Amino acid sequence: MQNDERLIPIYQTTDVGRAEILRAALDGEGIEAFIDNEHQAGLSGVLQCRVLVRASDEAAAQQFVDEHEPHLKQSEE
Repeated sequence: MQNDERLIPIYQTTDVGRAEILRAALDGEGIEAFIDNEHQAGLSGVLQCRVLVRASDEAAAQQFVDEHEPHLKQSEE
């Protein structure tokens, strides 16, 4: 895998649904994202899952998360 193809975590949560919403939002922005640990079965809400993007998309993805972070944090509380 080339360096720009490495997967970089940009967001972490115990809420798989929230991670999926962020993944879909990033996809809508043209940024392919993946969820690590999305198949937690009965452990959703306990184990952390991470949203990952390619290293080449990290800056754009992190900017998107930073712009939406207050909303994401409010809904997790």
